[in-house]
Amino acid sequence: MATSNRRTFLRQSGLALAASALPAQRRRRPNILFAIADDQSYPHASIYGSEWIRTSAFDRVAREGALFANCFVSTPSCGPSRGSVLSGQDFYRLREASMNHTMWPPENDIALYTDLLGDAGYHVGCTGKPWSPGAWKDSGRQNNPAGPSFNQIKLTPPGDGISNVDYAANFEAFLDGRSADQPFCFWAGFNEPHRIFEDGIGLRHGKTLDDITTPGFFPDVKEVRSDLADYAFEIEHYDQHLGRMLDLLEQRGELDNTIVVCTADNGMAFPRAKATVYDYGAHVPLAIRWGDRIEPGRTIDDFVSFPDFAPTFLEAAGTPVPRQMTGRSLMPVLEAAQSGQIDPDRNAAVFGIERHFPGGRPNGAGYPMRGIRTADYLYIHNLEPENSPVSDMPGAIWPSDDPTGGYGDIDGSPTKTFLWEHRDEYSTLAKAAFDERPEEELYAIAGDPFNQNNLAADPEFDSIKQLLRRKLNAHLRRTADPRAFGDGASFDRIMRRFPVLGSKG
Repeated sequence: MATSNRRTFLRQSGLALAASALPAQRRRRPNILFAIADDQSYPHASIYGSEWIRTSAFDRVAREGALFANCFVSTPSCGPSRGSVLSGQDFYRLREASMNHTMWPPENDIALYTDLLGDAGYHVGCTGKPWSPGAWKDSGRQNNPAGPSFNQIKLTPPGDGISNVDYAANFEAFLDGRSADQPFCFWAGFNEPHRIFEDGIGLRHGKTLDDITTPGFFPDVKEVRSDLADYAFEIEHYDQHLGRMLDLLEQRGELDNTIVVCTADNGMAFPRAKATVYDYGAHVPLAIRWGDRIEPGRTIDDFVSFPDFAPTFLEAAGTPVPRQMTGRSLMPVLEAAQSGQIDPDRNAAVFGIERHFPGGRPNGAGYPMRGIRTADYLYIHNLEPENSPVSDMPGAIWPSDDPTGGYGDIDGSPTKTFLWEHRDEYSTLAKAAFDERPEEELYAIAGDPFNQNNLAADPEFDSIKQLLRRKLNAHLRRTADPRAFGDGASFDRIMRRFPVLGSKG
């Protein structure tokens, strides 16, 4: 639970209570089940049309609630992405927690929805991967920012690389530990489909190479298709646990009073995806169910950013929303009756990254990026384009036997290895994955869904580029990104305080 120092800070910081929160206090307060996969890109769920992945539980949430077409992370890197969910803030505001392999800020002055709901009487807990990787204990916290852990119940995993945590059974144990009529807030942090995958597990469990649809930035070869089949198998593993959780809530009569959110912390662990701000890195699945509070079967086009979840949960629970939160509550979108675009102001998402895997560049340098995505365009500003975008120092790799010998911001995989070993044959794709990038990038989404044709230098698109750059910079200044005020070195100063850890995010 929260410390007295944190409570004092929150009282002094001023709390903004949303107008619609007062009626919520007179209703039965909702439960919250936040289900977050580890490294899954949009559109990789069957309800989005991915026929080679079967996600019956995710699809159920979407059919009985709302499916979102435009959900974007604040940053495509595990720890800071999760921090943006918990804090309701853009990742770059989280100081130490703005990067992997650091710690939760020791001042404990960042309000978290988990702490606030715990203070308000909620039963709070998590299973699987919480806020991670990072040293939360060094901040003086009693629990991980995602809540007390429930990981005691184990299973025999169906393959290497899949967690032995029985997520659904631990969720049941969590529910059994609450008081009568106590609302709950639970973080289901599935470790899948994080690498490493067991090579060939997808094909051995019934998938075929012909099933797989390969994104345009990969070679369409059997090695890549098999790798994608393994990725799909891991998604289906966690989806089965999600289904068990839904069934359990239904059996207990709690499902319709539970806000169920299903998403992923960043895109898939493949080249030009995770740890980049291209669409396959920052664009993630999202479905939300909440009984009769959400008209079922809707598809929402409004742009959603990860900081939006915390104020949504707090408003739904009738709990004041701290002014420090930069996200916007989704309650008006959730409670609308129609599909499509609900709020015309939700027309873009802003995201970025500082560094993913520390230690992969000389002197601990990062590769800072900021980007903005609208329905029509993706604009990216690479702030230090002279650095390697994917950590090219030899030995800065994971896993340690990665034959490429570097490029640590790309998780080791058969796809990465194939692309590296055949870089002459697939030179355009390999350069896009491994080589330097220009300072600015601009992609037209409709004709270029894989972000391959950079229009930033095309005079025909100059006015669009300038408009998006202004809109991006306005958001960064409004939300106090240190880089918007010339203090990008603050991230480097933070990183120099921490050793390179031996695990990936």
